[in-house]
Amino acid sequence: MRWLEYLLPLIFLTPLFATAVVVLGLRHLFQDRPGFSPSGHRLRQSGNRFRERLAEARVRLFLAGALGPILAITPLIYGMGRMLFSSYQDWIEWSIYGLITTIAAMIVGAFMMALSYRISNLRLRLAGAMNVAHDLQRLLREQHQGTCIFHDVPAENFTIDHVVVTEHGVFSLLVRTRQPGPETAANTPRTLGLDGERLIFPDREETRPIREAQRARRWLQERLSRECRCDVPVRAMLAMPGWRLERIRDNESVRVVGDNELVDFLKRVEQPALPQPLHDDVLKALIRLTDDHQTHHALSPEGR
Repeated sequence: MRWLEYLLPLIFLTPLFATAVVVLGLRHLFQDRPGFSPSGHRLRQSGNRFRERLAEARVRLFLAGALGPILAITPLIYGMGRMLFSSYQDWIEWSIYGLITTIAAMIVGAFMMALSYRISNLRLRLAGAMNVAHDLQRLLREQHQGTCIFHDVPAENFTIDHVVVTEHGVFSLLVRTRQPGPETAANTPRTLGLDGERLIFPDREETRPIREAQRARRWLQERLSRECRCDVPVRAMLAMPGWRLERIRDNESVRVVGDNELVDFLKRVEQPALPQPLHDDVLKALIRLTDDHQTHHALSPEGR
């Protein structure tokens, strides 16, 4: 009964399978829904989508760290069982088990490294979102009248981080964070150059954030104009928290702000005041878009 030589080694895999079942049963301890209320309603708070992605990535890291080694050594344990029950020693077969185990361990290690990098990136993006949210809260305290802020506004295949509605206009605000280059010293100020549509970092140049801010402005302007049935001007903004900005050449369509520049710009912006009916229509359209009925202020603030 030669088939027993392949069946009996499965006995040694039973503890591994039992451990895997326990791990899968415990994964719910790491699963949460930070972006939802207890009733299941989505909360439109700053950085919630990063919290959700971070929670998901941590669950994956837990499963990879717990199940990865189990899956990697499964061929090796099975091969050791085969050596005990086999009637003859087939070294080619034993080497195949060792090769499979090595490849599986390398795949698991690479996957865990990718997850660790993703978690580090999400934590940086969440920190940037919270930094900008703190600045916006300061704006609400200092310029409460006529100001309303919407977070994580859903658009077409992307998300607008913040939409700020003030007495002087509508602003689509994107937040982007970047790690400093490896040659940047830890205690030196991080300087970012702006040259038109180019963001000049110490180790590279990027144009994608500017294009994304332009896309967000176009989409929001078209959507609000359609909802309000009139032309609604929208101004694009790009925030780069943690970077000091050096303006070589400003971008005419996107206002890029560095660290601690957002509130000062919004407070001193010089634009004609929005008509009261249009201001209210914009707020109603954004409430419908975000399904967020917990606005910061009444639709028609006094003293305007």
